[in-house]
Amino acid sequence: GRGWVSQRVAGLAEQKALVLAALAPLGDGAVQGGSGAIYLVARLPPHAADDVAAVRTLAEEHGVALIPGSACGAPGHIRVCYANLPLEQTREAAARLRRGLQALVDGGAGRRA
Repeated sequence: GRGWVSQRVAGLAEQKALVLAALAPLGDGAVQGGSGAIYLVARLPPHAADDVAAVRTLAEEHGVALIPGSACGAPGHIRVCYANLPLEQTREAAARLRRGLQALVDGGAGRRA
């Protein structure tokens, strides 16, 4: 009922905050969306704009699963869902995502071939 829905929505706010913090290495203005949705879209840095390569590297090297923006009509972006995991697993995944994105920003992943 409504109580269950309210509890889930309240939990989503914390999960969204964790993912927003994880996306911080991409810089101010990189994140879009999130209002009324359970995902965020973030622009990749120009030197790592190959979103498919970036997503592959983030999955293989950092254990996070994202969707390349090009699969959603937004090449050069990533799409991050924040509603699929329990809160504690979201914390762990957000930490891995942040490390992976920092490596990408620093030039270590997702470079255009």
